[in-house]
Amino acid sequence: MGTGKRTKEDKKRFLSGTSLAVKVWYIIGGVFLLFTIMFSISALVLKERSIRDYEIRESETILNSMSGSITANIENYKDISRLVMLNKQVTAFLRAPAEEVGAGLKNDTIYGINDIFMVSDYVDSVFIFRSDNHYVTTGKGLYHIDYDLMEDETWHAHIKEREGGAAISLNGNGAVYRANGNQLLTIGRDIYDIYLQKPVGLLLVNISTGMLKSATESQKGSKVCIVSEDGTLLAGDKSVSEYFTSDMAIRYTMVHKSVRGNKNVRMISSIRVPDTPIIVMCASNASAQSIPVETTAVMLLLFVTFVVSISFAAVFISRNITHPIYTLSAEMEKTKEAGWLKKIDAEMPRNELSMLKESYNSIIDYLNDLFTRLIDKEKSVQKAEMRVLHEQIKPHFLYNSLETISFMALDAGAKDVHSALETLGSFYRNFLSKGNREIPLSREISIIKDYLALQKLRYGDIINDEYDISEDTLDIKIPKLILQPLVENSIYHGIRLTGEPGTIKITSYLEDDDIHIIVRDTGVGMSQDTIDELLGRSETPVEDQNASFGLKGTIERIKYYCDYKDVVRIRSEIGEFTEIELIIPTKLKEEERGNV
Repeated sequence: MGTGKRTKEDKKRFLSGTSLAVKVWYIIGGVFLLFTIMFSISALVLKERSIRDYEIRESETILNSMSGSITANIENYKDISRLVMLNKQVTAFLRAPAEEVGAGLKNDTIYGINDIFMVSDYVDSVFIFRSDNHYVTTGKGLYHIDYDLMEDETWHAHIKEREGGAAISLNGNGAVYRANGNQLLTIGRDIYDIYLQKPVGLLLVNISTGMLKSATESQKGSKVCIVSEDGTLLAGDKSVSEYFTSDMAIRYTMVHKSVRGNKNVRMISSIRVPDTPIIVMCASNASAQSIPVETTAVMLLLFVTFVVSISFAAVFISRNITHPIYTLSAEMEKTKEAGWLKKIDAEMPRNELSMLKESYNSIIDYLNDLFTRLIDKEKSVQKAEMRVLHEQIKPHFLYNSLETISFMALDAGAKDVHSALETLGSFYRNFLSKGNREIPLSREISIIKDYLALQKLRYGDIINDEYDISEDTLDIKIPKLILQPLVENSIYHGIRLTGEPGTIKITSYLEDDDIHIIVRDTGVGMSQDTIDELLGRSETPVEDQNASFGLKGTIERIKYYCDYKDVVRIRSEIGEFTEIELIIPTKLKEEERGNV
């Protein structure tokens, strides 16, 4: 145990006392060794995948070709079998009464069938059964017919459900087979009376496995076979059929299975021929192509490139990294001693260290810019407060003057002028609010109503106002005069520019301890650039500074009041509407609330 502890301490001492260049060489050597191992593994995996992909492509080509050839031949026999149902000798045989069915009629039927199939290869035999079990056949040799099975509804179901169409099976689905054991591919179909449209007989066309054998022989040099859905070999290489599994008969898609422990066979592929009980199989041998020459060349080029690159990087880092790092560290230390944020002016000859220097200088620029913006913002707030103070003139002289003029108008019979002056006096009383910086929402709404009443005297019916104020928000205090600039903007930069009547709607509600106040107008709307400019997302200054004090200045006041949180949202659609939403927390701590 003591030896193990000393070994760990020796390693720590060795690593701490080793120079940076030596450590870099160790790291690069480790990376090179790791890359060599990973490259070798990747090459082997790529080789195996390349071989498998090649085998799959070759197998799919062979299987699709064989399946397509078999399907084409079967479709050809199906088409010929339709002619049998229309042959006059066959229809005469099927319609004849039982007592008239004799050797002559049967021979005529056989001749008619032979005339149809005389140009068709691989047709072993044709059976036509009447409903009374009389039948004719063109087959030569001994056949076994299982009448009991043919009488079973289950046996006949796969033909009956085709309603005159062809059903493919092996050996008549077990009902007709040769005595010598040779397999037959059977095309079965009900024969319908063309006038009554009822089945009057059964047609079984038996095709020899010679057709399947010709399909396997067409794939010279390939190990292929054709089996039934129970794995019985029908044609081709018997050794391939030994790899048959039941799932090959269940799936109609291509199946690929790897074979282990066999040097001559790497993979077995199979596909079931559509609408038939036969499966085509193909074996891929180990002599398949390996990695293509182009891929091998690219991999070797990558390996050589990596070796050259890592060698160059090792020499480059070991010779040039130490001194620049010391220089960079010394410059940073000078900045610390200077006591203010100073950028590094030292020349950094290497790109990596130059990037580090630029990143450090960028941080210094950002911090200096941040300090400048904070100072400018503080100055802007102070200027805004001064402008608000300058606007708060001594109110008593204004009130007395308005009352005097109002009585004079009333004495003169100018009731409309008297009413307008009363509204104006109410507006200014609420407007000035004895210098209070926060007022209840109800008083702010009163200011807006008086303001809009005065604006209607000027613009008439062009302005409509609506209010949806929640009762539980009326007594909540908000910064004074934050809605009037928004309403003014809605009039002068929204509704008035449309040249048509418009509506200003003010809504308020509580949600999650925040009061939401929405001012919506049906004016010309705002562009996204204007919205970004008002919310401070754009560096482009507002062209009209007086207009910006009303709206943008209000936004700045609200942000400052709420400690610059995300409290203002603007939604707009050009030509349709503008909606400004203020979200003001109702439970701001005193230290979080700015001086508005």
